[in-house]
Amino acid sequence: MEYNLFIMNRIIYLLIGLLFIACVERKSQQNVEPFPVVKSLCAEKVEVNEIFNLSMIMWKEKYLFVSDIRSNDTMMYQYSLPEFKCVYRGGAKGQAEDEFQIFPVFCKTTTNKVYIWGYTPSTIKSFTIDDIGRLSMEKEYKLPTYTDMYNDMHVVRDSILIIKDIVQLAIRKINLNTQKVMGEILFKKDKHNETFFSENSGYVTANDSLIIYAYKYKKQIDFYGVDDMKLKKRLFGNDAMPHIVLYDLENSVQYHYGLLAGKDYFYVRCPIKEDGKEHVEVYDYSGHSIAKYELDNMLGAFAVDEHNKVIYGYNSEVGEDVFLKYAF
Repeated sequence: MEYNLFIMNRIIYLLIGLLFIACVERKSQQNVEPFPVVKSLCAEKVEVNEIFNLSMIMWKEKYLFVSDIRSNDTMMYQYSLPEFKCVYRGGAKGQAEDEFQIFPVFCKTTTNKVYIWGYTPSTIKSFTIDDIGRLSMEKEYKLPTYTDMYNDMHVVRDSILIIKDIVQLAIRKINLNTQKVMGEILFKKDKHNETFFSENSGYVTANDSLIIYAYKYKKQIDFYGVDDMKLKKRLFGNDAMPHIVLYDLENSVQYHYGLLAGKDYFYVRCPIKEDGKEHVEVYDYSGHSIAKYELDNMLGAFAVDEHNKVIYGYNSEVGEDVFLKYAF
């Protein structure tokens, strides 16, 4: 009799625990709110003297840093704002100490420091910007050699690297001082095992407290804690099932093209497939909708100046010597 009572109590506690977990999960899920601000923005086209095909743009206070992986002689440029004057060009490909063995990748951060990967496959260099805009190297970090692939690289708290592993479909947190993996978030792969076309494929951004993950083929955004790597909140935009055509991006339905963390908000690039444009959705870090900006061009790369309310972009089809500037 006592044994049966013990079993019944265990079952009751288990059911209560499952009910509690279900309630917590439901509480953490919410639909995307209507955007209180919706605007159509037209680009101001800014011509420069340089011709390139940009892969990355990074805004830092008074400067834009851009990378051009097409050229082996000049892979990085720096422009002063707002006049778009080129104040630095360099970054040749080679084996010398200040040359890039691969290509320059800007590790995203919400601070004013500049972190660049690519001088070697296993190092990230951090720089400060002095009063006249020159980069001064501050520190060199070594990366763990057993990490499969680096993508969507972010540096938070000056010593933590958040990366997306596209082979394993995972987000990893790495201590740059010890080269140790401190935690990871694993996503379920599809049976075909092509992670680029996986239902759970997505884009990562991060600040000092949160990791944001926007799914490529679902209108869904997840919020994870940097400390514990646990899910804190999940935003849903619709109930549509993912439509993925293997190896066919044109006929697969994508909801997100990329995202960027700012100090106050984060920004999500979303395609408008019907007319070849895109819009940028703005959210705060509690998951509230702030604004939606429809742009008159697709952007191959973008950056946001929150203080002056400007989106900077680039599209080689508009012009290989043209920056796109959107005031919002």
